[in-house]
Amino acid sequence: MRARLLRLCVGGGLVGLLLLSIGVVRASSGDRLVTFQGCVRQCEVDECLDGATTLPLHLRALQWTCESNCDYVCQRRVTRAAQQQGRRVHQFHGKWPFVRVLGVQEPASVVFSVLNGAMHVRSWRLVRSGLAPSHPMRLWLSVFVVLGAWTWLCSAVFHVRDFPLTERLDYFSAGLNVLYILFLGIVRMLRLNSWRQTRVVALACMVPYVLHVAYLSLVRFDYGYNMAANAAVGVLSNIVWFVVTVQAYRNGQPFWWKPAVLIVLTDAAFSLEMFDFAPVADTFDAHSLWHAATIPIVAHWYMFLVDDARWDLRLEQMRKE
Repeated sequence: MRARLLRLCVGGGLVGLLLLSIGVVRASSGDRLVTFQGCVRQCEVDECLDGATTLPLHLRALQWTCESNCDYVCQRRVTRAAQQQGRRVHQFHGKWPFVRVLGVQEPASVVFSVLNGAMHVRSWRLVRSGLAPSHPMRLWLSVFVVLGAWTWLCSAVFHVRDFPLTERLDYFSAGLNVLYILFLGIVRMLRLNSWRQTRVVALACMVPYVLHVAYLSLVRFDYGYNMAANAAVGVLSNIVWFVVTVQAYRNGQPFWWKPAVLIVLTDAAFSLEMFDFAPVADTFDAHSLWHAATIPIVAHWYMFLVDDARWDLRLEQMRKE
């Protein structure tokens, strides 16, 4: 049974690598507006030639240049005119025209990303004090804390300023986090108690991830493929955690229903991405609300994982007796 499930992990991990043919075009209607293009050109002539304008220190610290600042100023100018005239708000360069705060491009997403990361950091004490050093899940949950904090740090940095490097750090760390949740589910489902048992699963998950990152970094950064690969891993992870739910129910666990509910809530939060509406108050869009929705879910995941590990240990001790 374990061998069959390990093969499932390997196959599921490779699914994403077979989806190379899917692509996404990041076109934005605002980029093509004559008024926007003219505004940017005029601003660059007036403000940027011969270093005519020096940006404030906080903007320069976040790598704003005269040209990128002109782009932002014109986005806001076109957007305000559209709002005043009751016309639709356009996206620019694949993003909504948010009001920046102290040079931060997407302030709401930054705040919610930081809060998500804080929930992971806060859970460190719960994991370390709630599980004995000898418990096999203590190590893997500790790694989950570190990885989760890193993932949301990368998310916050990306939303502060969107550069190719910050974008890739955000995407690659998020993909690794999704994959690690699958890894945790398989370890829990198979009740793997040692590194000797677990390393097969770890290798089966890491090899496709390394190939995935290598393809995106060295061949082509394909947004559609990256999305499809993460979705494939996410679906497989959902299946594994639903199996864990069934196992917990059969073992008489009083909180057996929690992983299924948390999976549904996580998917529901992610589904907010489908409602790509113009930001409310020029700040809160669907993406930022998705980040906001996951904050309490993170805390409940850790509570379940620690309680589940304790229950599983108690069950194992009862069987030995």
